[in-house]
Amino acid sequence: MAQFDLYRLGGGQLVVDLQTDLMGIDASRVVAPLRPAQDHAVFPGLTPVIEHDGTRYVIRIPELAALPGRDLGAPVGSLAHAAQALRQALSMLIDGV
Repeated sequence: MAQFDLYRLGGGQLVVDLQTDLMGIDASRVVAPLRPAQDHAVFPGLTPVIEHDGTRYVIRIPELAALPGRDLGAPVGSLAHAAQALRQALSMLIDGV
């Protein structure tokens, strides 16, 4: 498991793993869901918009969850290219900046 990897859960929901790999904690992982951009509001700085497999998604940082690592399965992609935007969104959620 790697930070910013993308996973598809059993019900089809895409999530991005936001947890650092530096601590070696894989029993649970902190994730945020991706929602179709056309169906969800975007809050600048808090909900980054990315594209995956030709679809635009809003990453819903305010909907963070911890899931058992075993529930994630194999990654279906990576959002490492959006690392700065994801870190900024986490900072906005936690610190308000």
